Amino acid sequence: MTLSICQFPISFLDWKKNSQKALLYIRAAKASGSNLILFPEMSLTGISHITSEMGDSHEKNLKFFQQTAMDHSIAIGFGWARPAGEKLENHYTVVNPQGEILSDYVKLHPFTFGGEDLCFVKGKDFKCFSYHGFTICTFICYDMRFPEIFQAASRTADLIIVAANWPEKRSSHWKVLSQARAIENQVYLAACNCVGTINSLSYSGDSALYSPDGIKLGSLSHTDGLITCTIANNVSSIRKDFPVKNDRLTDYYKKIL
Repeated sequence: MTLSICQFPISFLDWKKNSQKALLYIRAAKASGSNLILFPEMSLTGISHITSEMGDSHEKNLKFFQQTAMDHSIAIGFGWARPAGEKLENHYTVVNPQGEILSDYVKLHPFTFGGEDLCFVKGKDFKCFSYHGFTICTFICYDMRFPEIFQAASRTADLIIVAANWPEKRSSHWKVLSQARAIENQVYLAACNCVGTINSLSYSGDSALYSPDGIKLGSLSHTDGLITCTIANNVSSIRKDFPVKNDRLTDYYKKIL
């Protein structure tokens, strides 16, 4: 599978400008032979704590990416917000080249330190899906700090996507955790972050694709653009050659956690 990670410069709450930029990247990814392009969390809006500013665009987000996927015959992963009562759900959705929804994940862990719990509800579950020879799972931003869900996902998944708006202030955490999640779970890890200044916060990007043994296959820092890599699903052979998961003490971990 050929995968493009878009390190995207989100213009805060400017849906028209962001959708126009996204279209350019989608065309570039398709021209490079990509089967799937990934955008960051809240791809066309950025994150606002005023729910009406984000929830009003939920229907056109979905329709835009579905139609664009069909027009360019490429799968697209994107973040968006859906109204949920007085709060929002933080979604990451993947649509196939026919515009059909392959996965629709709601962020399990709102970032309470940043006040997300005041305007976002918690997700309830995650599911894997199949595409181009891979079993894939998606998570969002702050989820990266909770390794238990990655272990659970990697029972099935061989590619995990993490889409984020992760600020430059904690970029060292983002880079270390991205690589660690790939290594400890023996999966491909696609870390997709935004870049630039969004609503007064600075983002260095540091998007990357890691192999199941933690090798960085491609990365970008402090600039917008695409990371495009072709990967083969060799996860089962890597796990067979170095069977770390066979030594996990799952029942014991349940007792102490």
